[in-house]
Amino acid sequence: MDVTKTIGAVSATIAMIGGGYTLIDKWGFLRKDILRWAPEHFSISSGPVNGQFEVVVARQKLREDCDVTDFRLEIRDAKLRVHPVNPDVTVFAGPAGGKVDKFAYTISIPKEHQHMVAAGTAVLLGRIKYKCPEGDTLVQYPRHENMQFEITR
Repeated sequence: MDVTKTIGAVSATIAMIGGGYTLIDKWGFLRKDILRWAPEHFSISSGPVNGQFEVVVARQKLREDCDVTDFRLEIRDAKLRVHPVNPDVTVFAGPAGGKVDKFAYTISIPKEHQHMVAAGTAVLLGRIKYKCPEGDTLVQYPRHENMQFEITR
């Protein structure tokens, strides 16, 4: 057997395995979920545009190896316009495990946006950006009827 051909075959095999792993990782097949939402436990109080809204969110944390790098909340009003909101929290903490954790906070609409917000059914939108070993990951609040609330004038 020719040593050069053997080394070439082994090198090609290693390159193929490495390239295949890189491709699978790039497509996200090896990514594990950071959390699992429990939207049946979500709730948002209704109220006037210039008031505070009580929010409860629930999730099951699945991983410990990702750090929150950004947390943003907005609302989509009855006319489908998106507006910023001010939460009274920045991030949530807690261990990973099989238990659903609930977190409560309040949001308010900034004064400079209150006159632009349409009364009626609104939806809370949330985005959490994580830094994980495999790269940055964006997790959004789930689409669920419990994300809806009423804004009055």
